[in-house]
Parts: sequence; structure tokens; C-alpha cells
Amino acid sequence: MAIITNKIEASVELITSKLGKNWVIGTPLGIGKPNPIINQVYEYAREHSDISLDIFTALSLEIPQGNSLLERRFLQSFTQRFFGQYPELVYIDDVKHDCVPANIKVREFYMQSGKMLHSRTAQNNYVSSNYTHVARDMVDRDVNVILQMVAVKRGKQGNRYSLSCNPDLTLDIVRIAERKGKPRPLIIAMVNEHLPFMSGQAEVDADFFDLLYDDSDAYFEPFAAPAQPINLTDYSIGLLSSTLLQDGGTLQIGIGSLADALVYSTQLRQQNNETYQAMLESAHITKNHQALINEVGDTKPFVKGLYAASEMFVEGFAQLYESGILKRKVYPDAEIQALLNQEKITEQLAENTLSKLLEWQVIEEFITAKAFKRLQYLGILKTDLSYDKGKITLPNGQVISADLHDSTNLQLLEQHGLGDKLAHGAVLHAAFFMGSKRFYQWLHGLDENQQALFQMTPVSQINELYGGEALDRVQRVKARFINTCMKVDLMGAAASDTLENHQVVSGVGGQYNFVAMAHALDDSRSILMLRSVHAGKDAIESNIVWKYGYCTIPRHLRDIVVTEYGMADLRGQSDETCVKRLICIADSRFQESLRAQAVYYNKLSPDWDIPEQYRHNTPEMVAQHFTKAQEQGYFPPYPFGEDFTEDEKKLIAALKWLKLNTKNKYSTLLTLIKAQFVKAAHAEAHFLKMMQLNQPTTFKEKLSAKLLVMALRHV
Repeated sequence: MAIITNKIEASVELITSKLGKNWVIGTPLGIGKPNPIINQVYEYAREHSDISLDIFTALSLEIPQGNSLLERRFLQSFTQRFFGQYPELVYIDDVKHDCVPANIKVREFYMQSGKMLHSRTAQNNYVSSNYTHVARDMVDRDVNVILQMVAVKRGKQGNRYSLSCNPDLTLDIVRIAERKGKPRPLIIAMVNEHLPFMSGQAEVDADFFDLLYDDSDAYFEPFAAPAQPINLTDYSIGLLSSTLLQDGGTLQIGIGSLADALVYSTQLRQQNNETYQAMLESAHITKNHQALINEVGDTKPFVKGLYAASEMFVEGFAQLYESGILKRKVYPDAEIQALLNQEKITEQLAENTLSKLLEWQVIEEFITAKAFKRLQYLGILKTDLSYDKGKITLPNGQVISADLHDSTNLQLLEQHGLGDKLAHGAVLHAAFFMGSKRFYQWLHGLDENQQALFQMTPVSQINELYGGEALDRVQRVKARFINTCMKVDLMGAAASDTLENHQVVSGVGGQYNFVAMAHALDDSRSILMLRSVHAGKDAIESNIVWKYGYCTIPRHLRDIVVTEYGMADLRGQSDETCVKRLICIADSRFQESLRAQAVYYNKLSPDWDIPEQYRHNTPEMVAQHFTKAQEQGYFPPYPFGEDFTEDEKKLIAALKWLKLNTKNKYSTLLTLIKAQFVKAAHAEAHFLKMMQLNQPTTFKEKLSAKLLVMALRHV
């Protein structure tokens, strides 16, 4: 039986009493961490150097702090309002500043993007592992404690508990440890009523845990990421990618503005198809990519809808559900799902369903107890039937034989025992979730019937085919696995998580799994979304390159790449064709140099010229494509809600301008010189007060005030 307590110190007491001084702790990625318990464990080990503490986790979320004085001042004000009393993880600051005690190790397999590039501790201890292999690696490391935050649903029959946002690794760790004959880890959970309750495999009994810490004073709002604006580059990529989705298919996406842009464009395709088609026409998308769209995608509204199989349940899926797009239900039975795919049956059961299932050899003539349970779970047989020793009792009390060789038994069962519709369908399977405050509120607001449509599962079920391949293959039809990357070389290899110097930006996560799965599943494709350029230290640099010293996705798994300028289908193509197609969707400022390199290394015929329609790939061209639609109110910066006030957005724009104009020594010097001649006017007084710079005292504050005023006048 689980220990249920409102004393936080009980966690350390239990760990100490059961495990002595060697603690190997696994705790979920993202918002599933019980921060107060982790902090107490970490601080206890920091104070007791004889304790060996190894923390294995991912995506340790940090409230943004900022680097410059202006950034820090802005974020101090915003984070107080937005994050409230969110308890920060103590170890993050120690990792960032390389001061983790010698008796403690913090290892992550996925890091908050770009946050740990300069931390020796984080870079040294990074564990490169596919998401599906992490549970195995943790068991091999002899993890002996799992710390997790859980949701609760209180009722007259007692409390129900849910792993909520993170059944991803916990369930797999327990299963793998048992299979390998290793001790089951202690499972210590913190109850948090602010965490949305999710059913399915995420729901577990109280005795699943060794200790449940439940103190209402410790509840806190889960970490929520502020909404980021979607720019035209991202909207262009999202619009293009939306043409590759097929009705009745499967979708996987990640988090971020590129995924949001895809979701918005998909909604536009569904809700205002006339405007959507006009956009495709004006942006020359149908003209340049009609063959690919015809083969892989579509541009018409969705009738059957989509099903989501995604390691991350992002807010975009909630948007697609509310738009009537995410509605294709899948069922937990491979044979029944196959019949649905073939349109031999529908969710609404016909009167002769059992006869047809017999004809198609989906069920046997004699219904065993196991078969009865299967049919009842799927809704094919009513729940108020009962089975005992080869006999079925109908709702009217009549008892018939389970032998369907006898047509009378079959007829009676179809007349009195057949259900109305299939049960336990789901529109989404995912392993973890994270998002905005609006998303968490939406999850809280789902009724039980809606909640059952969104199934949280172990990551092994989502990111791979093994273990349930027959079912996965019939559920994940026409799958589109859509992810982002940082670089693509002209051979089609992609880098998504690590720099060329091996500094880790984020982590592999599940991207490799989904790309490989796209090649393993029939009618499925991997789509990598790539912004064609990025701002380097001194100049704009191309993200399509001749070669790159690291890859997440090797060239032999190349598939579809989408930039703001177009789509390149690389699957099964020769190297030369890949080179041509990628150059055609590169920024025109870099096309000629890419062409020359490919020619030099004999990967491209010297007489090949870039087609005329791709010679004008510029940001100005992209902006021109969206001008009319934006004037009509389409493609707004924050389509799904925003978290910043108008004043905060003005300050953000000013800080971005300032960062852009101080990115190298020359531009910094020029900006500093110009700032000396700036004097604040009444229009800037309000913003200076917000930043606590209305009465600057130090030289740094006075200079920062001048820089802010100058930046405000440029936005």
C-alpha cells in the first residue's frame, strides 16, 4: 500500500531508509517533474557529501532570465506576472554555472533548446539516446527511484490517480525492470490538482506508488510556455506542408511556431478553402508542386479527418480537434481497424455485424470467454451481457449457447446482444504533453467522453512499431511525420539537435524514430521543415549547405524537405536530383555557391541551370505572397492566443531590434554612438518606468535607458 502523506520530508526519509546512500533517480521530462520533491532531494544530497545522487531526466524547464540588463529587467516584470509562484528546479542554476557538487550527476537526454550550449556540465553529461531507448538505458543504469508529478480525481469511491502529462517513461521503466529481473524502483509521486487528469494507460491505482505526497499548499501551476509569434517564413513553410496531409491519414507534429503555422494553414484549408486555394495559387505552390501534392497530399477540406500519433500532445492538436479535423478514431484491435480502413464496417454497427465478422473470419464460430471479453470491450457486444462456461446471458435474461454454428444463437445474439457502436476509439495517442496555460485549461475542461479520445501512453507504443506492429500499421495509415531541423546538406542528411562542433542544442528525442517509421509504414512520409537561412554572428547564413559535420537523420533516410520557398521530394532519388531539388528551395543568395560546390565535387552536371521560377527565392517574395491575405486578417502573429500585453510586445520588438543591431563589434559601436544623442520623450516614459529605468543611477542604467529609447523609436 502506498504511503499517503502531506509531509514533503517523507520522500527523503523513505529513499534513505530503503536505498541507503546510492540514489539513481529518474524523473520525467517537461512538466511531469515534482519540483519541490526534486529540490529537497537535491539539496539533501548537496548537504550530505556521502550521498551519491545521479539524476537522469530531460527538458528541465527554466523560467527565462535574460542576459543583458534590459532583458533581465523586462523578464523580471513579465515572469512575476506570468509564472507566479512556479518553483524553479534548484539544480538548473548549478548545471548552468558548472557548480554541481562532486557527489551529484545531472544527466539529460534532451535539453531546453539552446539553454545549455555554454555549460560544460550539461555538455559533458548529455546522454545521446533515442527517446524509445531511454527507459532501457535508465534501467541499465540501475535507476532505483522515480519521482513524478501526478493528477488526481477525487470522488466518493476514493481517489483516482493519473500519470497525466508523462506516462512516457515511467510505465516502460517498470516493465523493462521486471523483464530484466531487476528490482522495481521506488515510485514517489507528488499530487498536483493543477495537472490535467488523463485516462487510458496514464491512469494507475494508488498502490502503483510507494509514496504519494499530497499537500494542497504545495500545488502549483505547471510550466507554461508563452506563445511565440509566427512570422511569414514560418507561415510559408506551414502553408506548403499543409498540402501534404491526406484526408483519413495520421499526423505527428512537434512544438513551436513552425508546427503552429502548419496547424493554422490546415485549419484554413478546412474552414475557408476558397481563401486557402487562392493562397496556394498566388504563392505559386500549386504551379510548382502539383505533382507532389497529387501524389502525397491534397488541398481539399477533410471529411474523414485525421488521427494523431505523436510523442508530444501539443496544443495544435487541440486546435485541430476543435476545428473538426482531428476526428478519425482508431480502435485497439487490428482486425476491426483493418475492416474500418477498408470501409467494410463503420463505427455504427450494422444489424448483421456478427454474421459479417464470421464470414470474414474475424471471430470463430464458438465464442470463448476471451473472445467474448474482446467483443464486449470493443462495443460489438453490449456491456450488460454475461458469459459463463460457454453460455451467454442476454439482457432479457434468456440464456443461449456461445456456439454460433447454430443460426438461432447467432440470430438471437444479433437481435438482443449487439452494441450500437464501437467503443474505446481514440483520436490521439501521445506520450507526453506540454503547452500554454490555455492548453492546460482546455484539457481540464474536457468531459469524460472527450477525455477518453485523447490517450496518453508509454513512449514505446508511440515512437516505434515493435511490440504492436500489426495494430500500429492499420492505425497509422497515410502518416505524415512532420518535424523541424536546423540544417540539411545537399545529399539530404539533416541536423536537428547538435552543432557541427558537437555542442548539443536540444537532443535527438524521437525524431529519428519517426523518420525511420515513415519509411517502414506504407503510404507514409517524413517531412522536415527547415527555415532556409538563419542570422549568423556577422551575416545571414544558409541552412541548406554542401556538407555539415553532424547529422541527426542520415542521407539514406532522406524524404521530403520543406523551406519557405518550396518542397523537395528526395525519397528514392539520385544524389544529383537531390542536389537540384534542394538548391531550388534554398535562398537565392546562396544558390549559386551551392551549385558550384556540387559541380566541383561531381555531384551535379556543370550545364545545369537553376530554373527561372526558383531564382527569386527572397524574403521579399515571401512577404509579397502574404500581403493581400494579411490585409484581410489572415495569418496573424498570434493565431491561437497571446500571453504578452501590448506594452510588453512593444518592448520585445525593441529588444529584438537592439539585439539585431549589436550582434558584432562594428554594429554595437555604431549603436552605442548613436544612443549618446538620444533623449527620452514623454512617449517613452511609460516604458522606462516598466523597466525601472525612469530614474537611472549607474552608468549602465543610464546607457541602457538611452538604448531602449532609441530601440523603441525604431519599432
